[in-house]
Amino acid sequence: MGAGSGLRADARAEEVGVLRDDAWLGTAPLTVVAGEPGSGRSTVLDRLAGELAGSATVLVLRLAELDRELPYGAVFRLLNQLEPGRGDDPAGQPLRALIGRLGTAPSRSPETAARVAKAVFPLLRARSPLVLLVDDAQWIDEETAFLLGALVHHCSGDMRTSVVATLRIGAGDDVPGGAALRATFSRLQAEGRARLRLLRPLSLAQSRSLLAGLVSARPNAELTGELHTAARGNPAALTALVRGYRAAGAMRIVDRTAYRAGWVEPPVATADHPLLRAVTEAGDGVREVAEAMAVLAPLGADAAALTASALGRDEAVVASALDRLVARRALVRRCDGGVRFRVPAVRDALLSRLGPYAWRSLAARAVNAVWDGEVTAPDDDFVLDRVAQAGALVDARRAAKELLEHGRRVLLTDGAKAERWLSAAVSRVTTPEERAGALLLLSGARALHLRQAEAGECARQVLRDHVAHLSPAQAQELSIVFITGLTARGELGELAEIAAGVSPVLPADPALAVINRAFALMMSGHWPEARELLESGREVWSGGNTVTADFGTMFLAGCGVVLGDSSQLFALVAHPELWRSGHLPNHRFEQRRFEVDMLLQLGELQHTHRRMLDAGVTVEQLSGPDRFALSYLGGDWPEAMELARRTLLEGTDPARPMHNMMMHGAIRILGAQGWLARARSLAAEGRDLPMSHVVDHAEFTVLRKLGDDEGADGLLFSAARSADRGGYLLGTEDLWADLARSALLRKNRREAEHWVNRSARTAMRLDTARAHLNHHLARAAVYRDPAAARRAVAIARERRDVPYETAMAFLWAGLAGHEPERSWTEAYELYGEVGAWFWRARLRKLLRDNGFPGPGRAETTSENERLLAILVAEGLTNRQLAVVLDASEKSVEGRLTRMFSRIGYGSRVELAAAILTGEYLS
Repeated sequence: MGAGSGLRADARAEEVGVLRDDAWLGTAPLTVVAGEPGSGRSTVLDRLAGELAGSATVLVLRLAELDRELPYGAVFRLLNQLEPGRGDDPAGQPLRALIGRLGTAPSRSPETAARVAKAVFPLLRARSPLVLLVDDAQWIDEETAFLLGALVHHCSGDMRTSVVATLRIGAGDDVPGGAALRATFSRLQAEGRARLRLLRPLSLAQSRSLLAGLVSARPNAELTGELHTAARGNPAALTALVRGYRAAGAMRIVDRTAYRAGWVEPPVATADHPLLRAVTEAGDGVREVAEAMAVLAPLGADAAALTASALGRDEAVVASALDRLVARRALVRRCDGGVRFRVPAVRDALLSRLGPYAWRSLAARAVNAVWDGEVTAPDDDFVLDRVAQAGALVDARRAAKELLEHGRRVLLTDGAKAERWLSAAVSRVTTPEERAGALLLLSGARALHLRQAEAGECARQVLRDHVAHLSPAQAQELSIVFITGLTARGELGELAEIAAGVSPVLPADPALAVINRAFALMMSGHWPEARELLESGREVWSGGNTVTADFGTMFLAGCGVVLGDSSQLFALVAHPELWRSGHLPNHRFEQRRFEVDMLLQLGELQHTHRRMLDAGVTVEQLSGPDRFALSYLGGDWPEAMELARRTLLEGTDPARPMHNMMMHGAIRILGAQGWLARARSLAAEGRDLPMSHVVDHAEFTVLRKLGDDEGADGLLFSAARSADRGGYLLGTEDLWADLARSALLRKNRREAEHWVNRSARTAMRLDTARAHLNHHLARAAVYRDPAAARRAVAIARERRDVPYETAMAFLWAGLAGHEPERSWTEAYELYGEVGAWFWRARLRKLLRDNGFPGPGRAETTSENERLLAILVAEGLTNRQLAVVLDASEKSVEGRLTRMFSRIGYGSRVELAAAILTGEYLS
């Protein structure tokens, strides 16, 4: 969906409301709405016209620059509005004749103004109540401006007539326009008959509202702040930025939330807008100075002289151009004698339009001036960015040294800067050894900051051209980066070649070859084959370098978890000495992260926390999917969804099991909260993941809520087939239990018993609390086994720190007959901890239908309204609402009527928009 084309009404709703009320109350006969170019004056006027249309006659005059040249031209335009198609009407003929005579010999005497105003007045009174809206009144002719005062005096009596005029603020203007207009307004303002309202820059909240309307998604705080600052709250600049960001791929929408895509570097080209035209239409000489200042202005007072030198102009000429840019409100003076762009978006637009050589030349001018001591740079980063941009126009050896030094400095903290500077360094180094080292750093920076595809290409260059400069351990690490990059780009053909042992890029070392083949198989979804290769080649890879041997140990344990054998993982956790490179800090850290990742996939939250504490691993040091799992399991669902969206935005490896598990968890969260359409949309994105059974299973829960039992069962069977094809047991722990319950609903007891047996085998092989819990729940459901239900509840209580899974266990145990009132009451409280509004509503009904005490009326009403609002915003029909809420359509209609009367939104569309912007259910 493209960006919108104008100011979203909500962004100026307050100003429109004030103007509307003033017009209704007759507070002042004349109101002037002034704002800079792009501030939304015309849009405010249009919105005001729409709001007043039902209560008054509204006339709109839109003036242009040529109207200034025609005496009484605005009055003629007004007459055409008052008497459309009635030019020969006797009532208007004397006035037209009078204006015609005055137009040939304009007079600005008070008597003439009073005479014309007296003639116009009856035509206005006939339309009372009347609101005249004049857009771009700075173009009003002097004669009309002169008689405006007399006309306002006539309208100040009992007649309900008011004028609202918009004016564009220029350089140094308080009230723009000609002398007559300024004098008239000043006089009327002194008399209390006119007031000035300035359209100030949008607040941050107004910018957020505008952004939401433009992108049809909720902008996150980082994106809102960046665009608001770049546009300085100017609506036209903000709109142009949105279009530019979307065209450049600098903005992405994930799960109805708009984010800044961090790897598209500024400046981002923007569409033309009024603030930019203040520069581009100022003449070539002035525009060229502005373009140079876009690069050099951070150098303060020295920038003007550098600009003159770069452009080959006299300094006085440049100073004059700068004065003109200040007058046109493009630049503002700084206290140090320099200038800065008033609106950063204008600077970025100019930078994006610079040609490559012009940019390199200006950047080199700045760098050489700093290096020669002629000017002082504002900070190191400014110089390094200009060094990177200057290319071969600055000293290559010094450039490479500084870029490498500072690239290492920000390697862990600022991936964008690290990549920018290290990429430039690669092209500046002169020896193969230096190039190999620079490429290693660049590959590491990209891999650390999840630029897997780009890191892989960098690794390819090193392995292909500089492998002689690598140690075996470095070659192994780069091989893994290279294969990960192929996976991120979807290069399945080359992955298959590596898996088959054929690669012109990877080293031929036998130990490395086994590990690389196994990793390619894992990334292709062939986990059983990878495990078989690792088992059969254990003697080869275990005899290699310590890094290669530890990759073999890691991959074998990972295959075990995915395929249903967690013993090797728990052995590594219990005996860290099994890792051969554990004495190396970096490798020891990665080994602990691997263990945490595997434990989280198994649902072992308590074990995970203990391992992190023992190893000194912090939450911030984990990958996005692992941090999601911590929040999802621990019940912090808002944080979990934010982490899921950011992970999808930044990119992760979809072939890795935790990415699949993250998608599963995110779909479950959305479904449990009532966001059913969002859940299905996310499921569609994960349809082609290697471990598709976890996505199918998660979507099953959504279709079941929607009452599509046939579709839900189809997804369950699809998940079972997918898991069996891949040999997966990971992610099937609760799948078999759901299949057993589904078979019971279809009255197929034999099938239900089959799935109970599958759950028993999974519990025995995985031997985790989650697997045993779901096996006992399956037995309790199929056999009505009280002992199984008690064991399930006991395990669930031990996992109280995993509130959602514990709540689901209590729900199923209660349905199987185990202490229903207590089980459901505890489940209800746990659902509240995570915000599972759908399940809270189901539990309230379940408690009520079984005669058990439930929550109070206020809580019930509030939560029912919240869930109903979510479902309405998701686009559900009344029939679908009835199914989801387990109510009749008539009941749903009554609920909707009561809800809309309480919350104040007039339609489903308004409600959905309010939820989107965070105005409602923030």
